[in-house]
Amino acid sequence: MLRKNNPFFILMALVMTLAGCATPQEVNKVQFEVNVLRAEVKDLREQVSSPLHKEKIDSLDRKLQDLQNTQDSAAKSVSDLLVQIQSISSEFRVLTGRFEESKYYSEKTATEVTAEKERLAAKLRQMELLIDDLNKRLSQMELSGKEEVKPGEEMKPVDEGKPAGELKKPQEEKKEQPPDAGKEIQDVKDLYLAGYQAYKEGRTVEAREKLSSVLKDYPENEYTDNARFWIAESFYKDGNYEDAILTYEELLKKNPKTDKAPAALLKQGLAFFALKDERTGRIILEKLVEKYPKSEQAQTAKKRLGKAASPKKK
Repeated sequence: MLRKNNPFFILMALVMTLAGCATPQEVNKVQFEVNVLRAEVKDLREQVSSPLHKEKIDSLDRKLQDLQNTQDSAAKSVSDLLVQIQSISSEFRVLTGRFEESKYYSEKTATEVTAEKERLAAKLRQMELLIDDLNKRLSQMELSGKEEVKPGEEMKPVDEGKPAGELKKPQEEKKEQPPDAGKEIQDVKDLYLAGYQAYKEGRTVEAREKLSSVLKDYPENEYTDNARFWIAESFYKDGNYEDAILTYEELLKKNPKTDKAPAALLKQGLAFFALKDERTGRIILEKLVEKYPKSEQAQTAKKRLGKAASPKKK
């Protein structure tokens, strides 16, 4: 009767084990069983004296040697495979980290670029509408002929040392004013003067807030034109030429006969020059010289356009 640990059964088990996908634990187990099998073969060799049995034992010994070679090769392959797996896993983690980082910055940059493009596109559309409007107005002027300014109607220069609202006195109304009209006039005056003072002291954001309140809370009063002009000036002072141009234009549209027109046209033209739009800037300054030729702003415009200022009459 054959023993359960007969070498042939052990050999078959080893062959079946090596036929599968061996893990490090299985390789170690097979090595242990090979060592046990070698020891038993050695015992059999000492106990058997028959040549036939010795030949079988030699055959078995050769098979064990082949199995040992296979086992050594499998152990080396498994070891090399583990090293490669660890190396690949490490590289995979590094590449995954770099991919996630690149993906994050790519998405962030794309979002910022899209937002900036939308903002610039909106500004560009706004500027195009403004330029179209200016070109239409210039075309209408050319069709209707040059407008002459009557003597005594020349616009006075802006006295930046004194709030523009103080250059003229409010007209007296013949009809009776409501009881609280005086208080409202004083409130709007105080608010306007506070905004103007903030502008003179360089607090442009605060100045815009107060002057904007004059327009919002007290629509259409004697300080309206001045408030719009100094709001535009605050934008110009901050280097925000686009908003300055739009605010000057709003002033000219709301009241084309405002005494701030020459100053508004001059600064609007200079703002276009600052934005590298020389063509539009020249058109506006030429309009200023044509419409208000005796104003100080027109003399400044001529110098900017490269023309010689006309001599003052004695």
